[in-house]
Amino acid sequence: MENRLKEKLKLSQKVEENSYKPGDWSYVTLESGKKILNIERLHTIWPELTPGGFNYINRSSGEWVYSRKKRFFGDVITDRPKEYEAVANFLDKNISKRKTVYKGSSSYHYKHIVEQSIHHYVANGMLIAAAIACGYDMHYDNFCGPNAFFAWSLKSWEPFEYQNNKEGHSGPPLDEEWTEEKSKRLVALRSEPKKIKLL
Repeated sequence: MENRLKEKLKLSQKVEENSYKPGDWSYVTLESGKKILNIERLHTIWPELTPGGFNYINRSSGEWVYSRKKRFFGDVITDRPKEYEAVANFLDKNISKRKTVYKGSSSYHYKHIVEQSIHHYVANGMLIAAAIACGYDMHYDNFCGPNAFFAWSLKSWEPFEYQNNKEGHSGPPLDEEWTEEKSKRLVALRSEPKKIKLL
């Protein structure tokens, strides 16, 4: 399992600029100029990665938690290219790597910090996808459930943590249609959460 994970992580860093014909690139270029695999190519390496996180086997029932069929799960990581690129840009600009994987907080914790910083909703699986593509070493096994742990600097995260990010708040998903009605509802939910009936 550990060797297979390392192989997949290594494969996820391999950007071949000349492997596809012009106009059909298998990578995206981040704001820093760094190239990472596009979401479609990453999905071919990690088909078990969903927007909710890794598809995993429930230890009680022995069944897969997320179906790989879109009609059951709802969406796949390839539906969220803007979110993927925005999270990758955030990580690339702000979060340094370290040698050892930090297992104190999972990807689910950090996805909330990123969404407060970029002011858009971020799915757990999209943070994982972006972190893999950006080259952070990762720990994952079935006991992690949908979450993963990464080798990134805690000091880099400090300015963005909740207590230090007073202006932070989440917003609409980047890859979904956002209407004026949804914006008004979001404002109402933030200002009077107890008076608004959730659908």
